[in-house]
Amino acid sequence: MATGTGDRLRRAQRLVVVQEQMRRAAEVELAGLRERAAAVEADRARLLAALATSDHGPMLLEATARRLRGLAAQATALEAEAAAQAGTVRERGLAQKRAEALSERRADDHRREAEKRDDLERLDGLAARLGRRGASLP
Repeated sequence: MATGTGDRLRRAQRLVVVQEQMRRAAEVELAGLRERAAAVEADRARLLAALATSDHGPMLLEATARRLRGLAAQATALEAEAAAQAGTVRERGLAQKRAEALSERRADDHRREAEKRDDLERLDGLAARLGRRGASLP
């Protein structure tokens, strides 16, 4: 029985480690999405600034408008992807918390089993000592 609780404890601890790695990977992916979104926004700002300061602005207006529409579409897609990834990060965090709670319960079970085993060993030792003296337990 004690090996069963020990095995369950080890599995629960491995699960915590895996959940933490998955959460970290999701956070890294979210950070990457946010960086890409910031880069798109910076491109848009640079394009608008160049258009505003250029003497050739009116001639480049159609090309600039196409590029701005493309950047807006990219930004919208990245924002949607980042929102979905934020949800994934949240779910990974909750899964990690659940795994940690399970691991704590398994550790408590394992500790109780060890205490129970120690108590039984003490009782067996006491009974053996009393038995050697010829006394009986009430």
